[in-house]
Amino acid sequence: MKKAVISKRDSIVKTALDIGNMKIKAVIGELSSDGSQLKVLGYAEVPSRGMKKSVIENPEELSQCVSYVLGQLRDQTGENIEKVSIGISGEDIKSRTTNMKYQFEEKEISEKEVETLFRMSAHELLSGKERILKKEIYNIRVNNSGIIKNPIGTVGKEIQGDVHLIYIDEAEVEKLVEVVNRAGVEIEHMLLNAYASAKAVLDDEDRRMGVALIDIGEGSTDIILFKNDKLIYTKSLPLGGMHYVNDISYLFQISKQEAFEILSKLRDKEIHDAHIYCGTSKKVAVDDIKNIIDARTGDIINFIAQTIEESGFNGYLGKGLVLTGGAVVIDGLLDKINKKTGYVVRKVLPTAFRGLEDVDSSQATVIGIFTEVMEDEYNKIQIKLNSPEPEIQEKVEENVEENLENLEKILEEAQVKEKTEKKDGVMKGIKSWFSNFI
Repeated sequence: MKKAVISKRDSIVKTALDIGNMKIKAVIGELSSDGSQLKVLGYAEVPSRGMKKSVIENPEELSQCVSYVLGQLRDQTGENIEKVSIGISGEDIKSRTTNMKYQFEEKEISEKEVETLFRMSAHELLSGKERILKKEIYNIRVNNSGIIKNPIGTVGKEIQGDVHLIYIDEAEVEKLVEVVNRAGVEIEHMLLNAYASAKAVLDDEDRRMGVALIDIGEGSTDIILFKNDKLIYTKSLPLGGMHYVNDISYLFQISKQEAFEILSKLRDKEIHDAHIYCGTSKKVAVDDIKNIIDARTGDIINFIAQTIEESGFNGYLGKGLVLTGGAVVIDGLLDKINKKTGYVVRKVLPTAFRGLEDVDSSQATVIGIFTEVMEDEYNKIQIKLNSPEPEIQEKVEENVEENLENLEKILEEAQVKEKTEKKDGVMKGIKSWFSNFI
């Protein structure tokens, strides 16, 4: 039975959507108008069809799945969902850094100068047909000085820095937008999947000391690196948990369901014999299955090691490697990555919220999208609370204008007075003007 639709409220309700290769996950939550309370109102996940290796192959089928999961949220909460925030991933995502320098007349540096560096970098790196998903700037120098963290407010005539842009072809974005729009909703925010997962899993110390987050999903493996609170590199490989199932299914000529059940039993250490039967007659050697698993795991580990190496930050990740995602349950994965990379490897669960306390690694991306969106709304609330109301601001401006006119009249009157009274008259007028603001 549907819940009654919630009537007028002053709180903020947002919906996050993770469109994966195997499943689509959705979270809807509420932030109080003063930003003091946050809770999840509903969570749903459904099988995903129409996407393979993070590439949309059947937009209509995928759109039906999106519509279905949103329908479940509506049934749970009674909310009228019109906009959603989503994540995007895939091999086509690029992560590039370039050093830029911008010169100008000496002045106090503002956001405008930093934004100019970003625009200059986009002009150099992009063809004009891409969408920027995330941008960072680090190793900032003003007037060729030492590296500073924040140039805003410093005085100079030159700003220089390493600008990092993460972007994807606009055509890929448009495909995803079309899928979501077909489901009857609009896209409010689009985030990088790997960044969203990091938002849900990493803490401030991880980002500051240096860390590589590895999100191993069913259809892809995403890596994102942080150092000194900056996003420094990201890369995606269309290889994940579903490929283990596909390999075993193809090589032993068994169904994908049977292959999945074998993997589950191996993971849960329920197989103790040398052979296992699939169905009633198919006999498969357990060692052969493990060899297939090891080969595929080796591909993932090599990708992880190569990505860290090409980032240029190998040896600088003080907090090691953090694993999340739906496929991190692969047997012996953490130990094997540790042996290959030399880094400490740990598995971390995403942040839990009131209303969604029981979380697992497969929910990292959707929880991260939800977290990022709600954090943005919270920041807007704080800015509003710390700023004067528009009505008050308008009254202040009106009073200032009116009192300035009064001051001019007072000064004119003072000028026609006797020379001996002129000084006193002006001072009284100015004091009278200031008294309006006390």
